[in-house]
Amino acid sequence: MTIEDDDVLVLHGKRYLKQRRWARDKKISMRSAARHRDLGLPWLVWGKDIYIPEIEGDAYIASRIKGRRNAPRRRRQAAPAGVNV
Repeated sequence: MTIEDDDVLVLHGKRYLKQRRWARDKKISMRSAARHRDLGLPWLVWGKDIYIPEIEGDAYIASRIKGRRNAPRRRRQAAPAGVNV
């Protein structure tokens, strides 16, 4: 994984990615990343840029993933042949 130097910030041994890069890596839009910041995604402002902590950001996204939205429905079983309704 090659990351440009200006997209990474290391503070106290913790890696932070610029929001733009982090959103691109997660395949979400910048607008969605901003919405997630309002919902609890950890972030840091450093020099007029917004950075997302790499480990905590991944943990946040993993906690937001839910199961399948529409679970497969059971197929209706046919009534036994000798039953009159």
